[in-house]
Amino acid sequence: MSNEPHHEPKLSGDAEDPAGGPTWVVGLAGAVLTVVVVLAMISVYYAAERAETQDKVVSVRSQEAEIRREADRLALMDEPHWEQWTDADGVLAGERTLVVPIDTAREIVKKKWGGSGH
Repeated sequence: MSNEPHHEPKLSGDAEDPAGGPTWVVGLAGAVLTVVVVLAMISVYYAAERAETQDKVVSVRSQEAEIRREADRLALMDEPHWEQWTDADGVLAGERTLVVPIDTAREIVKKKWGGSGH
């Protein structure tokens, strides 16, 4: 083994260390690009999580809600009729009430209070 320095012919532009300017530019560009990619991935993750929460929790249509919506829809299509309620003992509670579907009630109100010019 020899401790003598190697004397190889130098090529033009050959240097032991790279130039400082381009090294800084590449380093900063890499750091900025890394931060942008990480932030983009974080935003994609939280957007997906928010959409999943919306689907699973907020917009859940429970069976009870579906039954209630169907009952409301059928009540709107029902014919006008009289109702009278009783309590648990079978005693009449309150007066008779006329139940009219909303479409029929709307027409009655238009005929009664809707002016001829409207």
